[in-house]
Amino acid sequence: MTIKELLVLYERNHVAFLKDRVGTSRRIQRYVGQLAHLDLHAVKRMQVIDWFHAIAQQDGKQGANLALQQLHAIYARAIDWELFDGKNPADRIKKFPKRSRERFVQASEMPYLMAAIQEEMPRTSTYFLCLLWTGARRDEARLMKWTDLDLAKALWHKPTTKTGVPHTIPLPSQLVTKLQQLPRVNEWVFPSHPNGKNNFQAGQWSVTSVESAWQRIRARASLPDVRIHDLRRTCASWLAINGENLPVIQRTLNHSSLVSTQVYARLSVAPVRRALNDQAEQMLGSLPAEPVNAIPQEWPG
Repeated sequence: MTIKELLVLYERNHVAFLKDRVGTSRRIQRYVGQLAHLDLHAVKRMQVIDWFHAIAQQDGKQGANLALQQLHAIYARAIDWELFDGKNPADRIKKFPKRSRERFVQASEMPYLMAAIQEEMPRTSTYFLCLLWTGARRDEARLMKWTDLDLAKALWHKPTTKTGVPHTIPLPSQLVTKLQQLPRVNEWVFPSHPNGKNNFQAGQWSVTSVESAWQRIRARASLPDVRIHDLRRTCASWLAINGENLPVIQRTLNHSSLVSTQVYARLSVAPVRRALNDQAEQMLGSLPAEPVNAIPQEWPG
């Protein structure tokens, strides 16, 4: 069996059931497709290493890491399906170190972003405000249904999340007002065609359309390096800057472990400022009521 033949099975029996099936298919075609002509058993680890580093030179280290991860998953599935009985050639290949992204919208940039979002149609503006004000992931909000919302209690019940468990989060009153003003054309809060004909046949808003809308917004706000996921990071960063503790941020982001939230601790300067202010006040309070005599020229001993 060639890798090309395996990819046909992989697309039909695995990728087709993924949430990010379009993105996964594109990665497979772009990267693993380069090996499609090879026999499944003929691929050696050194060959994969050369392929891995060639992708890094062309598309960067992160692209190479994703390609390697994808190839490993494909071979793992082939082993699981008993189509391959050798060692995974993508196994034990060291990935490039992942550089943690820290970009979030700064206070000086926020007015421009808010103005750019407000210029959009109600569906689009409400969607991106939802990401910014709740820290939701792109697809969590994109796949939001009216049945997931309890606007009377200002709650959003997410039936599925990246962590695999449901998550309920309070909604800011400002966002509740925006959601109440949206038309309910079908089950989706953000449908593909909110104002056109045949709304009840309209499906969920596509990833491509969401990304296109964001390109338009960030260009208008002059924030070309801000990605959609940075809105989630912005929500958490502003909470930390304003003094919210890490458990609150963890619950907002639905992190399974506080370790993932720890990155925002460096931004939480408000508690430190309060502590230092209190300490300075205590030191000032130690001054006696009566004036202190001048310090002697020579200290005893």
